[in-house]
Amino acid sequence: MGSVRIRISEGETPQPSLLWDSVWSPPDGFADWAIAGADEVQNRGGLQAKAALHTAVVIALFTDRRMPDDHPLRHLIDDGDPRGWFGDGVDIRPELGETEMGSLLWVFERSYLTEDIRKWVEQIAFEALAPLIFQRAAVRIEAEATAQFAVNRVDLAVKIFGRDNKQIYDFRFEDLWRQTARTDKPKPFPQYPPLI
Repeated sequence: MGSVRIRISEGETPQPSLLWDSVWSPPDGFADWAIAGADEVQNRGGLQAKAALHTAVVIALFTDRRMPDDHPLRHLIDDGDPRGWFGDGVDIRPELGETEMGSLLWVFERSYLTEDIRKWVEQIAFEALAPLIFQRAAVRIEAEATAQFAVNRVDLAVKIFGRDNKQIYDFRFEDLWRQTARTDKPKPFPQYPPLI
């Protein structure tokens, strides 16, 4: 994932190279760009660019990361497609905090909701957001998954804290995936690894 710059009062003063916001739509389950509003004086007629940190979170969580061959959840891929963003095959520099883009949340789209899945969701979300700490956009990240087993729903609350340890981001992603009805026997989940 590339570097994230946190800008103060975006859209109010001249800003070079504004990044476009990825606006999350919970009912649709995806993010898209939006037209800038009247409050973005320097960006009229452009694409909304007011929330660099939120956009980084949306991209980190909801871009499909490539499933490694040796990952303990690899057996959950029914069609053999490990997915992943094509750009990750070009240039990743770990010494700069770069990792493959996205998360493995997509793996759970057709899984039965269990307590193990809830724990995996938290671990995978934290791993996807960890580059924000390495890049010094945050000093601490909290990711808490809440499962509603009766309705097969998982919500994910993400909190991010800045250099002064004040909360700079608080967002709840509701219904991370819509469970698909399954008639086959669920595949067993390996024990989730300890949180870092």
